[in-house]
Order: sequence, then C-alpha cells, then structure tokens
Amino acid sequence: MKTFQSFALVFLLFGLFSCQEDELPRSPLLGTWEHRTFDQTHQLWFVESLTFRNDSIMGVEHTVRETETGPTLGYRMISEGWYNLKGNTFQYYYSDALIYFGEGSDSDVLPYAPKEELSAGIVDFFRIPKGDLIFSQDNRKFEFQEECLRANSEGDCTEFPLREYIRIN
Repeated sequence: MKTFQSFALVFLLFGLFSCQEDELPRSPLLGTWEHRTFDQTHQLWFVESLTFRNDSIMGVEHTVRETETGPTLGYRMISEGWYNLKGNTFQYYYSDALIYFGEGSDSDVLPYAPKEELSAGIVDFFRIPKGDLIFSQDNRKFEFQEECLRANSEGDCTEFPLREYIRIN
C-alpha cells in the first residue's frame, strides 16, 4: 500500500509540474527595442525606444544621445500605449504623453529636456499606424514598414520610411 501511495504522489507531482505552458503564446516583441537616427544638424542621436511589457502594452520613449549607445542627454517624449501583432501585421497606438515642446528662441533651443521638464500633451494620430513587421533570422532586429497613407480616393499614396529596431534586452 505504501508503494501505491508513493506512486500516486509522484504521479500527482508530475502532473502539476509537467504542463506549465502559457495558455496564450507570448509576443516575440517582449523586451526593449531601439530605432536610432543620427541628426547631422544637431550632431546628436535621436532614439525611439519601444518597451513591450506584455502581449498588448508598450512604453514609448524618445530620447537624445551624444553617441549611438551612450547615456541619455534628455527626453523628447514619454508615453504608454497598446499594440497588436498578428502574424506579420503590427498595429500600435498611444496619445497621452509627456512631451518636450522646446521653449525659447530657435537658436538656443535644445532638442531635448530633462524628464522633469516634460509637459502633458497629446500625440494626435489621425489613424492607427499599421504595417508589416519582419524579424531578422536571429530575432535581434525587426523592420517595420508602415502601410502608405492614402490621401484621396484616387489612391495616391504617401510612403513611410522603413524603420529598423534593434533588441537591447
């Protein structure tokens, strides 16, 4: 009888710990990704960081650096938003944000500010950005090609630039 109880206990423990798969698949985007652009005019790096926290919520930060991977000099915008990834189709949206509005004369305005100097504002998307997202083979990069903007019924289309994001964690 003791052998039967031991066998039943082992079977129960095996059943509890062997099937711990998530009910829903986790997004391959989870983590932080950066799109980095060097601005010749200011001689600075403008960085858009997307931090995907779960299968639908992301944080967005636009920062400025002196070097591509160096420390942050300041912020241009901070926001929270949602996203949806189905197959290769990626959509996202955010509106409420903390934004740097660049007060002062044009010649002395820095393109960034400390986080505490950002002001509440709204990013006014007039549509939900949507497009194709393609991962690199090693899942360390992805490219996002937003669908073109149709300005009229004749089908004229304004193309958006391809953006590449690099996984940083």
